[in-house]
Amino acid sequence: MDIKASYALLDKILVLKKNVLFSTVSTSELRAVAEVAEELHFKPGELIVKEDDIGDALFLIRNGSVRVAKRVGADRTIDLASMGEGECFGEMAAIDEEVRSATVSARQECVVLRISKDDLYDVLRDNPQIGIELLRIFVKRLRRANSRIEELSLSSDRG
Repeated sequence: MDIKASYALLDKILVLKKNVLFSTVSTSELRAVAEVAEELHFKPGELIVKEDDIGDALFLIRNGSVRVAKRVGADRTIDLASMGEGECFGEMAAIDEEVRSATVSARQECVVLRISKDDLYDVLRDNPQIGIELLRIFVKRLRRANSRIEELSLSSDRG
């Protein structure tokens, strides 16, 4: 492996280590994840994943930010979240192999690491702590969604 490739691999390991999902994983185990993590670049407004497409990967935001939006009805879209460096998305579809629940697009130039479903499963088998962190993320997002539903319900009751 040449110096440039070694540096790129080390850089991916550092990005993974900063993410809550992988923070408890040893550096040697992260090397295997970093080797399979594909680095992708997106321009502002460019789609990263599209709602209703089959999910096959987890994404970690290396830098930049993304918009998470959901289609509501035939002609309306609502923003669900804005995510930035160190956050992840796509984990639901990668875990349950269902369609994507939302569309994610780049808010600004961004770089993401893509980890395929199969590679994610291998990592989860070897590192159960990552599964626990995924559950924490799911619960946090569910609580946020419940709060948003309550807000929308209250605003529709008012008029």
